[in-house]
Amino acid sequence: MKVPFFRLKLTSVEKNEVNDTLARGWVTSGPKVRLLENKIARLSGAKYAAAVVSGTAGLHLSFETLNLRPGDEIITTPYTMVATVEAIRYAGAKPVFADINPTTLNIDPESIEKKISRKTKTMVPVDIAGYPCDYTSLKRLARKYKIPVIADAAHSLGAKYKSKPIGSFADAAVFSFYSTKNITTGEGGMVVSNSKRRIDRIKHLALHGMTSSGWKRYSGGGWKYDITELGYKYNLSDLSAALGLGQIKRFSAMQKKRRQLVNRYITNIKHLDEYIELPYCDKDISHAWHLFIIKLNLNRWRIGRDKVIAELEKQGVGCGVHFIPIYHFSYFRKNMKYKPSDFPSCENAFKRVISLPLYPDLSFKEVDYVCEILTSLTRRFGV
Repeated sequence: MKVPFFRLKLTSVEKNEVNDTLARGWVTSGPKVRLLENKIARLSGAKYAAAVVSGTAGLHLSFETLNLRPGDEIITTPYTMVATVEAIRYAGAKPVFADINPTTLNIDPESIEKKISRKTKTMVPVDIAGYPCDYTSLKRLARKYKIPVIADAAHSLGAKYKSKPIGSFADAAVFSFYSTKNITTGEGGMVVSNSKRRIDRIKHLALHGMTSSGWKRYSGGGWKYDITELGYKYNLSDLSAALGLGQIKRFSAMQKKRRQLVNRYITNIKHLDEYIELPYCDKDISHAWHLFIIKLNLNRWRIGRDKVIAELEKQGVGCGVHFIPIYHFSYFRKNMKYKPSDFPSCENAFKRVISLPLYPDLSFKEVDYVCEILTSLTRRFGV
């Protein structure tokens, strides 16, 4: 059996939304984008939303609203997709890394506090795999040091922390709609916030700093506009938004399927607890389950993580590693002074983690197959 790490299946629901956009003849930013913004704002528990071309763009523009100066610092985790750190550099700030909680893989608030300085302008937690960070502790730090929280929520649309959606906690939260995410627009992202001023500024910056959009002018708003500041080309198209609107119609069903698949994984491999640590989930957390990340108990294996992945792939099981710590990449080794020993929890996790296939089109039979292969590997290579 072949079980790819990811497989996207689009239905007539998405296709109808896209075809409707094509029939209307307006494919760039317009009414579909505004509708998607409204729906994501409600889904995430925030008052306002700004659609952008990627989650990376959303982070960049969120940092731009801080009016940063040279030498300003932004604290985040090295255990993330490189986009988080690239966006910090785009905004002209210095990334400062804090270590992670080894159980959740999310940034450790105690480690953040040790890194806060007079130059710290914001902290950027990352909800790894769709599991929300410790927002209670993060908000405490935000109040104590008077710095905002801008959440990289690329994985966590649909997640809840203490019964409230993620958009309720951060000063701004940024979602990704990349093709592998729980909702996709092909490429795309969304910034949500309870601050209208922040969202208005992001929308302004996302379209060249223009005072009037093409849709507004087309709809009778007049041809004149001004450029009031240097902006970017970060606007989402109606064609992309249409795909997202179709996905939202199926979101509840897709999330239900993700939870069912996770329960199937846990039922099948919980007996392998000597060899594998399953994902952690607190009773007060509603996990988005973007990823299903296991950790190997390496002292019970005669082979390392990379060899386990190779053996799974020999049997047709696609896997991922989330994430390679930022300080391992050659660019950041050259330009930052961090080393692996600075982040023991992050480094330990990196050596142990494997992301198994998880997506709505995955079948229970395929999950059973993945678990069978994993079980057979514990017999062959376990101690």
